[in-house]
Amino acid sequence: MKEDEIRGGANHVAPADAPEPVAPAVPNSPSTGMPWPVREITDPRELRALAHPVRFALLDLLASGPLTASQCAERLGQTPANCSYHLRQLAKFGHVTPAEGGVGRERPWKARDEGISWNSSGTSGVAHARAAESLSDVIEDYRFGAWRAYRARRPGEPQEWREADMSTDVVAWMTPEELTDLKRQMMALFAPFVTRDDDPSARPDGARAVRYFGYAYPGEEAP
Repeated sequence: MKEDEIRGGANHVAPADAPEPVAPAVPNSPSTGMPWPVREITDPRELRALAHPVRFALLDLLASGPLTASQCAERLGQTPANCSYHLRQLAKFGHVTPAEGGVGRERPWKARDEGISWNSSGTSGVAHARAAESLSDVIEDYRFGAWRAYRARRPGEPQEWREADMSTDVVAWMTPEELTDLKRQMMALFAPFVTRDDDPSARPDGARAVRYFGYAYPGEEAP
């Protein structure tokens, strides 16, 4: 089962019986059908490095553009030293890289330009399975925390955004193959927006970084 997909930050993460992706970039990734490049993580150490609330928050923050450790600290309520440390740990595995300009803690960092995926089916060994589960827990906590934070500030958002946001659920009878095809179709819908990640000039006036979280799972079989 794939776990999650994340792009350029906490960007894109995806679960299932195969690897999981994280981050849009350009044309489709042949192996996943995602409209952005995807790299599969096979090293449990890298999964463990990602499985930290502050590091995942940093990745999500940088998904909107380069920031310095001090800027990250101000937005996350952390110290510059702590953010600098976690950014360096993420850099060891290529999840963030130095951006142009600045020095030391005032050096800006940018998120990776690829999605990530990992095998969470338990077939890659005990160490990998435990690391994947830890990362999944961090991701779930972050996603729902981010949604609750938005709900808290929602009354102050412009009406057009309140009307455009979404919280819904659907039940549909389908086979594993049909669900897989549905996932591919949904991801393909994001293709037209991929180039806006790294090119601010391509973003229309009023555009904001929108988080889209998706979960799909089969109901229990009847006894």
